[in-house]
Amino acid sequence: MADAANRRGAALMTFAMACYVLNDACVKLTTDRLPPGQVLAVRGIFAVAILLAIAVALHRLQGDWRTLRRPLVALRCALELATALASVIALALVPLALVTSIMMTAPLMISIAAMSLGWERWHARRLAGTLAGLLGVLVIVRPQHGAASLPAWGAASALLCAALLAARELATRRLPLEAPSWMIALAAAAAVCAGGAALGLSEHWPTLTRREGGLLAAAALFAALGNYALIAACRRGDLSAIVPFRYSNIVWALIAGHVLWSHTPDLQAFLGIAMIVAGGLLSMGGRRP
Repeated sequence: MADAANRRGAALMTFAMACYVLNDACVKLTTDRLPPGQVLAVRGIFAVAILLAIAVALHRLQGDWRTLRRPLVALRCALELATALASVIALALVPLALVTSIMMTAPLMISIAAMSLGWERWHARRLAGTLAGLLGVLVIVRPQHGAASLPAWGAASALLCAALLAARELATRRLPLEAPSWMIALAAAAAVCAGGAALGLSEHWPTLTRREGGLLAAAALFAALGNYALIAACRRGDLSAIVPFRYSNIVWALIAGHVLWSHTPDLQAFLGIAMIVAGGLLSMGGRRP
């Protein structure tokens, strides 16, 4: 029975990661013409609509909306906006697989932050895993001079996105249990939408084509499906058997990058990706009693 639950959980986790990569791919396909603020605003409109539709379908609109007044909710919304902006900039400048790989250092940063804050005990394996993962990022971005180096702003945005993801998840941990998850997600989506609209004051927004509108609607839908599948995956089986499948998103990103942009990382980038994955798996191993 446990094996069956683990298989279902692993399948759901793999599906969730595929959805997240498809979300990023849809966004990346629009960044060649649309500025970041427009991408965030339009995708945010679709995200808010999807979340409201889900809330109506589940009869949950009668929740306590005063929860959203909490400062910690506002902080999480601000982090969500900053994360989304950094992600769009990184996707516009850096190949999809490399952005995805760098962002996978977020769990390592969460681990170090949680230990530094005294929420979890220090563990040598987790420290070693974090070091390996961060060294992997250095291998990917190749900080030395050379034509093959990644754009500095793109690499910095991807790494900043990972750090902001870590901060967002740490803030999420401190949210009170009485705050409904769907309400927090809705507030975050609305914040991203509003932030994108505010950025539009300093951007030139071209007329949205049907293709671009469809891609951003699909991005919002894939993100919603990914969130649902991730939650469902974490509620089935043993987390130690399921969580490693988070790294399947790198495989999906490699496939999407090759199919859509004919991009295949070089050997040095593959080495960095392998170091990030190994560091993550080593760090997770350190969580077991």
